[in-house]
Amino acid sequence: MTRLAVVGSLNADLTLLVDHLPEPGETVVATSPALVSCGGKGGNQAAAAAAFGAAVTMVGKVGDDQQGWQLLADLAARGVDASGVIVASGARTGGATIAVDGDGENLILVDPGANSLLSPDEVEAADLGAADAVIVQLEIPLPAVAAAMSAAGGGIRLLNPAPAPATALPAALLRVAGVLVPNLAELARLTGDAGPAGLPSEADLTAVARLARSLAGTADVVVTLGSGGALVVRRSAATSVHVPAPPVATVDTTGAGDCFCGTLAASLAERLDLTDAARLSVAAAALSTTAYGARGNLAGRAAAEHLADTLSVQVVGG
Repeated sequence: MTRLAVVGSLNADLTLLVDHLPEPGETVVATSPALVSCGGKGGNQAAAAAAFGAAVTMVGKVGDDQQGWQLLADLAARGVDASGVIVASGARTGGATIAVDGDGENLILVDPGANSLLSPDEVEAADLGAADAVIVQLEIPLPAVAAAMSAAGGGIRLLNPAPAPATALPAALLRVAGVLVPNLAELARLTGDAGPAGLPSEADLTAVARLARSLAGTADVVVTLGSGGALVVRRSAATSVHVPAPPVATVDTTGAGDCFCGTLAASLAERLDLTDAARLSVAAAALSTTAYGARGNLAGRAAAEHLADTLSVQVVGG
């Protein structure tokens, strides 16, 4: 069994279903009782990877409160090794408030809580060198992100630059990453480009590929495109590959990107080809949107493989 380490955030989620997402200054009343669930980009990715069949170790920090212990229990129930999660005395567990409209689109507000206290020393103590792959996001402090990428040893280093950084990421961090997994907005922020508006057409995909190639470093880039699937940009290839998303009955897109990243990391830890890994990840992410919550429908490997077999990839210039 492949070994994957996920270094990142753990949050207690409060989800509100609404008719429409609020405009600035607008109050919107939920259409049903609030849903309380487990989340955080790190925890979501760990759960998705475990559902896919990887042996997953989670590294992060929660508060010594009811929410923190519930998050730990949820990870354990999903088969994730949470021994690398630190319970911080006197700190509150991170949380997120999520509004989801009738089309499954969302608006998310995050309180970092204990996630903001994770230190480089604590990450280094987790001994990430034995992992076949390590994936990190940006809901923890940047020094902890850098420590995780440096401590990854010979494993594949994946960086999911989400949420989009307010400032440019250090060039050294981009250089050490093996695979970058931004969405379109995050890619635009990383490159300082306004980026294409909305879901790209075939012509726009070429522009997105060129934008990805303009990033510093030598990492391959997999750009997630929501309902448009994903674009695989290999540094060693002259062309890119578009993996379309399958049609599904979407009810909540919260956590779909995390499901994609967790499945991708688990697949690459097995040394699957990047395009094949992206096909599986697009399928898994699509399935995840058919249930509510950031860890909605984590259908597992067999379901993802079955759906991925229906996807035909397209070669894109650039």
